[in-house]
Amino acid sequence: MPRATAAGSMLTLTPVLQKVISPPRWFEGADGRFHMKYELKLTNAAPVSLDVSSVEVRSGRGRHIDTLSGPRLAAAMTQLGEQAPTSTLNGSTVGIVWVDLTFPTRRSIPRAIEHRLTIDVGPGRGVGPMLTHVGGRAEVAHRPPMVLSPPLQGARWTAAISHHRRSIQTVNGRLRDGQRFAVDWNCLDAQGRTMSGPPDELASSPSYRAPVLAVRDAKVVQAVDGLPELIPGETFSGGLAQADGNHVILKLGPGTFAGYAHLVPGSVRVRAGDHVRRGQVLGLLGSSGNSSGPHLHFQLMNRPSLLDADGLPFVLRRFELQGDFGSVDALVEADATGATLAIDRSDAGPRRRVGLVGFPVVDLPRRGPR
Repeated sequence: MPRATAAGSMLTLTPVLQKVISPPRWFEGADGRFHMKYELKLTNAAPVSLDVSSVEVRSGRGRHIDTLSGPRLAAAMTQLGEQAPTSTLNGSTVGIVWVDLTFPTRRSIPRAIEHRLTIDVGPGRGVGPMLTHVGGRAEVAHRPPMVLSPPLQGARWTAAISHHRRSIQTVNGRLRDGQRFAVDWNCLDAQGRTMSGPPDELASSPSYRAPVLAVRDAKVVQAVDGLPELIPGETFSGGLAQADGNHVILKLGPGTFAGYAHLVPGSVRVRAGDHVRRGQVLGLLGSSGNSSGPHLHFQLMNRPSLLDADGLPFVLRRFELQGDFGSVDALVEADATGATLAIDRSDAGPRRRVGLVGFPVVDLPRRGPR
């Protein structure tokens, strides 16, 4: 509660400190809305558990944008390093609020954001029980997302996005979320299956050995080959340096890099220092590194590392939206059983210069190098 000092200024007890980990970033999605994502770190400096009652997101000028409370807040918050949803901060711990906002137009995206945090300290503390504090101010990154050609080509590609959203890593002394906007690409066969043979054979996946393409004219800054593939069902035993498997990192422009992971050993066709053209084949889709099966992990980031970087949004030059497969769990179940993946086709149609949202199935244009 505010306390007056002898000098007349006000002191406010703030047992929970707020900080936005990296600039909020946005993109226009295939659903016609603008999506903004960031993480709000809450540090409980008290030795007792506190309940977070609400987090109001406001523009830098104090305009209300959204309020997370009740089940919505619990679903959007975790303790650092854990996956279980919670709205409680244990004593002397750190929590993360995974903020995902949507806006109807680009003009409605604020230039800055701040947060009005309300916590319940409970009875018998001498203050409260409810304490409110405005903090966690951050400037929104307003540079438009980069327009890319797809990293693959052909029909019936599923794009799994949401499971990467909460992938904060502690790397080189900092909290990093390089996978914030990452996509795992898997292909369906003509019957809508992710697997058409024995699940322990890589060739059973229609994705396996698909050509992986440069998304823009770029310079190769890293190319790793020669690491073995992981058979579905096997446990990855390599270290952090091998988790990406055979991979390529391209420099697309100042502070913008594209990462491609889990390529087939012996398939990488480029070396560090090479210059590549949009649509050029970089390697073949595989299952090397820490992989659950053949797929392409693709992401954009601000540094030439898939982990020690800040994840950046992107939009695709064009694609044909075939529908939505509903959830990552549905994709995993189809992969395990060999069943046809159910697809909701109610919003199908062509898309241009927008990003992937939900659980899309898309056809990607076929093209060769210019």
